[in-house]
Amino acid sequence: MPVIIILIVVVLVVIVAGLVTWVWRGRSAGRLVGAPASEREAVFHGGIMSKTLTTSGLLVKFEFFDWGVRISGIAPSRWVIPTWEARYDELAMAELVASPFSRVAVWLRLRGESGGMGFLSQHSEQILRMLGQQEVPVNRAVTRIKRVEDLYEASR
Repeated sequence: MPVIIILIVVVLVVIVAGLVTWVWRGRSAGRLVGAPASEREAVFHGGIMSKTLTTSGLLVKFEFFDWGVRISGIAPSRWVIPTWEARYDELAMAELVASPFSRVAVWLRLRGESGGMGFLSQHSEQILRMLGQQEVPVNRAVTRIKRVEDLYEASR
């Protein structure tokens, strides 16, 4: 009986440690710009792709505002999905990227910073069109990558 209790405790500790690590890694990819309160102009649902976290499905929303864009988790996933914001004038490039195991993502690169943030969606072309209307440089050619880290190395 004591062996079973010890085994259950060990399994619970491993699960909790895994969840804490997952949340910590996801949150480290966040970026806030102190954006003013405003109504969103459009919203798309999909997944996120960053160095520390990749999700699929519809756990993430990509929102357009008059000041810029916000990528964040929907209500049930906010505790693990980071909020990432950028003003339009901070975006150096919006481009299409694809890893061997995911859909096509819109990768957002920042001026003067390495890395960026990716949004996995079936609406990539529409998102690029809307970013282009805000004078964000757009690259519609799909860049194939082996791993997300390649996108961080390419921007150095």
